[in-house]
Amino acid sequence: MRWLVALGAILLVNVGGAARADSWIPPTRQSFLSPGKTARLTVIPREIASPLAYFDDKVKGREPAGQASGGERRARGIVERRTSSGWLTVWQGPLANEVSPVSALVSDDGTHVVTFDNWHSMGFGVNVVVIYGADGTVVRSLRLEDFLPATYISALPRSVSSLEWHRADRLTLDGRQVLVAVVVPAVGRAPFGPSATVEMAVDLATGAVTPPAGPAWTRALASAAQVNATDAAYEAHRKAAFVAPLRAPTGTSEPEWHEYLREAFLRLDPDWKSRSASTTVLRTPGANDYAPSEGWVRDDLNRGWEDDVMMMAAPAAPGRLAAIIVETARQLKPGSRHTVRVYVAVPEVQAAAIRAALVPSGATVVRIDTATPIPQRLARLHGEVPDD
Repeated sequence: MRWLVALGAILLVNVGGAARADSWIPPTRQSFLSPGKTARLTVIPREIASPLAYFDDKVKGREPAGQASGGERRARGIVERRTSSGWLTVWQGPLANEVSPVSALVSDDGTHVVTFDNWHSMGFGVNVVVIYGADGTVVRSLRLEDFLPATYISALPRSVSSLEWHRADRLTLDGRQVLVAVVVPAVGRAPFGPSATVEMAVDLATGAVTPPAGPAWTRALASAAQVNATDAAYEAHRKAAFVAPLRAPTGTSEPEWHEYLREAFLRLDPDWKSRSASTTVLRTPGANDYAPSEGWVRDDLNRGWEDDVMMMAAPAAPGRLAAIIVETARQLKPGSRHTVRVYVAVPEVQAAAIRAALVPSGATVVRIDTATPIPQRLARLHGEVPDD
């Protein structure tokens, strides 16, 4: 497997409420039916040109971010009630969300609407829960902090953009409250998978919140505290590892070697702030998935982008890595890799063979001595980070 050492900030995974990458399709018009299917809310989102245009504008501070030319300029809702002759509009008007809510509930008589979250940022903002009255006016707009402790929020599972904080919300049979099913954080649980919940009631007429209580809530708070303690221990370990000399993995674990090579690049390469590096780990010969890893080594050397940096290791077969590089080097044009640096985590005898083979191409070969811990770069200890 090959990985790229990013030039930007590295995302740190929350151990208890694990973080993961996510993607969002452009918001679309959608309808939400009441429990008895006698009323419905139609959400018409603000139209964006694309998620990429939206994110780019956000980074550059341009508003309205990603706005599509000629498209809807703000989110709006239409509430209708079913009659014998069709659907009768109860109200229509703007919604509090910047682009669109993610989900919604509507009462059977159409007098109350509850929307949840914001497109691309679940759990964040001043309108995580918004209650609308019979004429479309906002009864109350809530943040997570309005009804959950900060320590609980910090323990919730999360992706890059969003918090997973609720699921399976419902209106009470009398239509007076919405029961929000708050997710219970748990150590080691992946986001957006099965989870326990505890209910919180919100009055639709006033927006008053009845916080969770009882044994289930006590257990939820204890679970959140355990997640936070685990995260704190992980963060302390990460900081200690950042400061300490970098040691090579003792086994052949592919992810561990990729991590080692990524960190070695940041500690060793003179252009660590302005360049990026690929990391390639040759798998154990004889393993069922070995063959593709040979191809990765060859592909890296043949690609030879300008100002490329390659980090390579073969914990189970350094001699085989050297042989592949030597063989591939014969096919490279003289001088064609003059800006390329190749780091190899192999014994000196293999490094010498690699160095000699790549001399005609102009590539620079740097041996990583895995027996010698690599000290942290002073600049990083002082807070310097790779350039964007």
